[in-house]
Amino acid sequence: MKKIILFLLSINFLWAFPPSEAYFSELLSDNGKVTKNTLKLKKIDGGNYSAYFDGEITLTGVLERSDNSDVDTIYSALRFYPDNNIDLPFLFSLVSADSYNIDDYKEFERLDFGVLLENIKVKLPEPLNKRFLGAAAVRAEVTIRNYSIFCEGEAGREAYGELVNFKLLGDIKTEYFDKYDYEFKGEAIYSILEYNSKDDYVNIRDKANGKIIGKILKKDMINNGGLLLLVDINGDLSDWEKNWIEVYYLPPDDNDSKGTIHGFVHGSQIKTRYN
Repeated sequence: MKKIILFLLSINFLWAFPPSEAYFSELLSDNGKVTKNTLKLKKIDGGNYSAYFDGEITLTGVLERSDNSDVDTIYSALRFYPDNNIDLPFLFSLVSADSYNIDDYKEFERLDFGVLLENIKVKLPEPLNKRFLGAAAVRAEVTIRNYSIFCEGEAGREAYGELVNFKLLGDIKTEYFDKYDYEFKGEAIYSILEYNSKDDYVNIRDKANGKIIGKILKKDMINNGGLLLLVDINGDLSDWEKNWIEVYYLPPDDNDSKGTIHGFVHGSQIKTRYN
């Protein structure tokens, strides 16, 4: 697993701070193109250190899905990283500004991290369309609208947009994260869970109290190397046993995580290693 992602994903960030580069940064080009740009500054919100834009921009770069961390929340992020020679507006000086009049701000610094995309209608190919234990990316031409930026100095930064359209410019590159990193290296983003049921198996479901999509066998968890990872919890950790817990389950024969099951188990059936 690449060291840069292990570093970024092995700590809880104190602020909303996106990855400083794409996981598959080698896919970025120095000859990217902007084929359409109607972005126009619409509003600056000085109180929230934000700026909002009308219009759309169509440009080339890398469309990537991977896990990000924000304080104590782990989320699956779809981001777009513009090619190396392409600028997107990012206003970084608002934190020290004396005025928040739009007319005062004509110059924007280069965006050097990915735009966090909301995807409402665009149908993406697998595995870019879902959360999974790994990272996937492809060179693409994308169209983004509702572009906005949050730029509270060094305490936080983020760029947002809505994915309108895309065109693949190559093959999708995927890397599944290795079970070894989670069991032995201690560098991974997810906490490891343990079996805590009196039954011989625990059901894993597609959503809280939803359809059963797999079974976690007690013998596999205890004796055969089955690995259960905490993704997120729906509620307060103090009510662990009353909540449905979002997890990844890597069965004993799933060494490269391609067979990982992403779902939900009830908190009464599992525990953390620190309980």
